Amino acid sequence: MIGADAATTIGRYGLRGELAYTFTQDPTGTNPFVKNPFVFLVIGADRTFFEYLNMNVQCILRVVANYRSPPETLDPLQRGVALQQAVVTNQRDRWQHAASLRLSHKWLHESLEGEVVGVVSFTHFGYAIRPKVTYAFTDRWKGIIGADVFGGDRHSFFGNLRDNTAVYAEFRWSF
Repeated sequence: MIGADAATTIGRYGLRGELAYTFTQDPTGTNPFVKNPFVFLVIGADRTFFEYLNMNVQCILRVVANYRSPPETLDPLQRGVALQQAVVTNQRDRWQHAASLRLSHKWLHESLEGEVVGVVSFTHFGYAIRPKVTYAFTDRWKGIIGADVFGGDRHSFFGNLRDNTAVYAEFRWSF
């Protein structure tokens, strides 16, 4: 992988961007069962409002190099496997567009924090939402309650993960 990132501020806004190219074991894109190389671009901005409300918004673009559409696979048996493999590796399409949003707020002298993160893919509708609440009982002990919710088109990356939707609780001790 090779990449670069940049960040700056303009007034109270933070601006960030990242660009990466990932090399894989199938640089020519001829093997439908091996992930192709891809470019990943993320551009975003964040700002804190009032004292503790933070918002972060990002636009996401992924471009698969040497892309070959799974329906182009000639063997009908391999075609179904190639489509499922493309969904699992998030390479169903050459161009993929998505956006993310993160909202967080702190209360009670920063001992209670609520956060919600969401990502939506526009190429084949799919989404992931992660709400989370963290409470610091002391400087060393924290309790966390959250969820990971996946949904959308079954043939989308996040829709394929729909059965992995879960709720969790965690106690953390730092030393």
